[in-house]
Amino acid sequence: MVSLVTGASGFVGQAIVRRLLGDGETVRALTLPGDRRLPELRALGIADRLQVIEADVTSAGAVDPYLAGVTRVFHTAALVHGWHPWARYRAVNVGGTQHVARAAGAHGVARFVHVSTSDVFGIPRTDELIDESAPYRPWNEPYPDTKIEAERWLWQFHRDSGLPLSVIYPCWVYGPGDQAFFPSLADAIDDGVMFFWHRRTRLFWAYIDNLADAIVLAGTHPAAVGNGYLVHDGDGGPTLQEVCARIAGVIGKRPPTLHLPYAVAFGAAAIAQMIWRVLRLRGAPLLLTNDVKSFGTQWRISNAKLRRDLGWTPRVPIADGMDTALAYLRERRRAPA
Repeated sequence: MVSLVTGASGFVGQAIVRRLLGDGETVRALTLPGDRRLPELRALGIADRLQVIEADVTSAGAVDPYLAGVTRVFHTAALVHGWHPWARYRAVNVGGTQHVARAAGAHGVARFVHVSTSDVFGIPRTDELIDESAPYRPWNEPYPDTKIEAERWLWQFHRDSGLPLSVIYPCWVYGPGDQAFFPSLADAIDDGVMFFWHRRTRLFWAYIDNLADAIVLAGTHPAAVGNGYLVHDGDGGPTLQEVCARIAGVIGKRPPTLHLPYAVAFGAAAIAQMIWRVLRLRGAPLLLTNDVKSFGTQWRISNAKLRRDLGWTPRVPIADGMDTALAYLRERRRAPA
């Protein structure tokens, strides 16, 4: 069996590659040319079962040849949270998805697993429980809104072409290999600029190996075709404030305690973004409106469908996952630059 993984050098992509190789499969790992994590990806190679391919999903012609002979596609390539033009988000998240899906359909793949995000279901209303039946709700932010656009197109393509599609909606992904989420929190704490705009931010954590298990399961289980699944490790995980306190302990800093009202945080982020756009400043603003919305909301998210229909359970408990993630962060910060 040959599986193709897009975005293969990324956090989630590498986890899928490791899992597939561990299962004895042959993997074509497609990643952006010159990606800085290419050495890590190549180091996963097992004999002749890993082919690393440098190709940009925004080019249909660059992707199509590598779908020949592929049984399953795991599409993780995306431009995630950050400070980029809307056009770039749309090119990667919408155009890239269309190119890979069309090529997969043309080559008759047996399963196409699209890695989306729980963000597509929008910001919940008070006490609302989000599950897979929730409607798409735009955020007026480039990442979630282009993921919604891509997914609407993808489901229509599934209905029109018969592409055997499954969709995974990860919640807050963490664990070893993370070079964005926990490290960015650590940097903010280290710089003394970490603050909160909700007293007790409850997130729904998805440990990276548990997520990879769910993604690969969706690529094999017959019930997964035509369905989407929210993925998180369960209720009862630590709040954002508790995680930041533990990160502060790892880096030898005092836990952040500063709290600002949501409206103040959002206004500051909006003004900063306007200044960056008008003056065309380099880098990114300290705070983005997307982050204020994400971390200023009380979430309630169900993973019951994944557990019920596919029989998935997280093999790494949240407490163990957090210990492993923090140990990885500690070692990464000790490593020489």
